[in-house]
Amino acid sequence: MEPFLSLKGVDRHYEYAPSKEYLDELVKKYDLHEIVEEDIISQSAQDKIDVYDNCLFVVLHFPKYQANLQKYVVNEFSVILGKEYIVTLTRYKTNHIETIKKDYEKEIAQMSEDEKFKFSPYYILYMIIDEMYHKNLHALRNFTSDLRDIEDEVFSNRKLQKSILEQIMIKRRNIVSLKHMIMPQREILKQLQQETLKFFGGELDVYFEDLEYQLDKIMRNIEIVSEDIDSLYDTYNATVNMKINSIISVLTIVTAVTGMLTLIT
Repeated sequence: MEPFLSLKGVDRHYEYAPSKEYLDELVKKYDLHEIVEEDIISQSAQDKIDVYDNCLFVVLHFPKYQANLQKYVVNEFSVILGKEYIVTLTRYKTNHIETIKKDYEKEIAQMSEDEKFKFSPYYILYMIIDEMYHKNLHALRNFTSDLRDIEDEVFSNRKLQKSILEQIMIKRRNIVSLKHMIMPQREILKQLQQETLKFFGGELDVYFEDLEYQLDKIMRNIEIVSEDIDSLYDTYNATVNMKINSIISVLTIVTAVTGMLTLIT
């Protein structure tokens, strides 16, 4: 079990889809409560924080997009946070941990004398959540761009296309999934900030206040995108109705002409 980065005696570990043997080694090395191992194996459906004598056990859920399914799946982040170590376990592999590692190495190399608090598992946890939130904001920007493209398709296509409706419904499903994954974290951040005071003091409070601000920004963007999808859906339906009415008008004229010709005959 190798730490992804070791500085100043603080161990940092990352593993995805951990095996029973790996978890047994963690429990033994850091004297963890057996319930922690059970929770990781069973996986939790909700975000939560459990407080133990020597550590915090935090469960957060972040979205991971699977292109083959065209939807977001839940990637559970289990974080074990002690005074001198942090262990992050995920259900699916994520490349963002490597990004965090490089960013952290760069920060430590350029660190000033009054920034020694950055040698802290609490600060690394902030960086992990911060990176995930940036990823979510990027996904929401892509959402907005995709909706503009779908809107162009709605107005430019003369024929009724089922694929356009499918795209809209996929977007609606995905934005609802994002909302359900992110929304519970507001309460978790507040609780996390309170509990970590017992372990790390208040030097890093400002960083977790920044996370709360980012979370609010994500939720506002989700609401905006959700409204845009509803508006686009209504626009699509209105366009479909206009085209159907146009087709019915043409058919009515054809029927009338055919009927008169039949009558004359």
